[in-house]
Amino acid sequence: MILRICLLGFLIPFYAFTQKPLQSVTMKMVHDAQSSQAKWSICAVDLNTGDTLSAYNSDVPLIGASINKLVSSAVALSELGVDHKATTEIILEGKMMANGTFDGDIRILGHGDVSLGSKFFNEQGEELKFLEDWCSAISQKGIKNITGNIIADGISFGAYDCPLGWVKEDMANYYGSGAYGLNFYDNILKLKFSAAGAGTTIKYVGSYPSDGHNSFRIGAKSANSSGENLNFYGTAFSYQRSVSGTMPANKTVEVRASMPDPERLLADIFLKQLQASGIRVNGSAVSARFSEEYRKSKSDTQLVYTQIGQSLEKIIFYTNHHSVNMFAEGNLLQLGAEKYGKGTYENSLRVIDEVFQQWQIGPCRVVDGSGLSRENRMSASQYVHLLTLQTNQEYYASYYRSLPIAGVSGTLKPVCRGQAAQGKMHAKSGSMRGIRAYAGYVESADGHQIAFAIIANGFNISTKSMITKMEPFFNSLATYRAQPK
Repeated sequence: MILRICLLGFLIPFYAFTQKPLQSVTMKMVHDAQSSQAKWSICAVDLNTGDTLSAYNSDVPLIGASINKLVSSAVALSELGVDHKATTEIILEGKMMANGTFDGDIRILGHGDVSLGSKFFNEQGEELKFLEDWCSAISQKGIKNITGNIIADGISFGAYDCPLGWVKEDMANYYGSGAYGLNFYDNILKLKFSAAGAGTTIKYVGSYPSDGHNSFRIGAKSANSSGENLNFYGTAFSYQRSVSGTMPANKTVEVRASMPDPERLLADIFLKQLQASGIRVNGSAVSARFSEEYRKSKSDTQLVYTQIGQSLEKIIFYTNHHSVNMFAEGNLLQLGAEKYGKGTYENSLRVIDEVFQQWQIGPCRVVDGSGLSRENRMSASQYVHLLTLQTNQEYYASYYRSLPIAGVSGTLKPVCRGQAAQGKMHAKSGSMRGIRAYAGYVESADGHQIAFAIIANGFNISTKSMITKMEPFFNSLATYRAQPK
């Protein structure tokens, strides 16, 4: 029977390690001349024997970047269950009149579903087909004319600003898309820009989904280069975005960026879809988030359609396998909504704190779900403790299955390819400028399961070089054999 252990507070000293070569590999890595300036936190434990195989500053809390998704995923699965599904409701507010006229508004009430119209759950080009179902539900009520507005209502979820520690350089780019009460199309805009000769200012052509509210302050130039390197700057709910960088001269490129306001844009494209299907809308597409007028529903209401999102199990697979930040933030916000009735960061992080207290993780700092914030702080031993606890949970198979495999899949496909750890390491990676981290499980040579975490902060070599320096550590775990006592 596999022995599962509580790690905090009694890590075995270096001299007591059962296989010293593992610690030798660790020390060689952390004292490498090119990476010696980095701060490290490292821990690896054989879950079959309870032996600490390697450790270095294992209790030092550092920034783990995307390995923080292991936290939000574990707590979401624990508190919500693998079958949890968020919904989006289409509600009529008003009265049906003669000749197919509905005197009132249509409210899109969002409950934080991140899978709506997602590329991960739909064939390319069919992401917005859910709008046809919404229009059909309205048409089946005999409605031909709507006197009021299409109201996007996601105010019980998300934030009015970015999570703590996020920066403008992140938020406006595709990987910095926030999660709200209403999310769709992964909260991504596909933007087109054209460029003339080298050195000229590029021009904005349009977007998909189309959003006429976009306003770009363009400082980007065309260049004699083959690649696009455009960066976006802006904040949530602000349509004023800045564009810097370069793109190839005399070409048109399509790049991804975050939607400034997914909720209002969803109302806008739903209105257009209604009109295209022959249902006239006299009013406008509006958002309840910033308008007291549209926050309160009218007394005459009728639920006409419920869009059921994908299961948490499926969402977490893509959250970790492809490191989708927006999914991770949405998973986090579901916690506050489920327990405290509102999916805010304050409520959701409160749930994280409560679960961490039950799990005896110890003092740390978690401020978002994705790890995009540089305010997060956890030690390698805390990550290993978290990973150890998950192996005894009913949802563990789903948790484990969500992790990329070294040399095989997801964000770990380039790591240890053709090496000993290929196919043996299931882990989450984390990367930001000057930060590289991995945490997960390795199957050793004798079939033991090892939980590990390795975090490096503050290095000034390339990410590729840092990965190369870490690979011998991963391979040493995969080739480890427990020694007789």
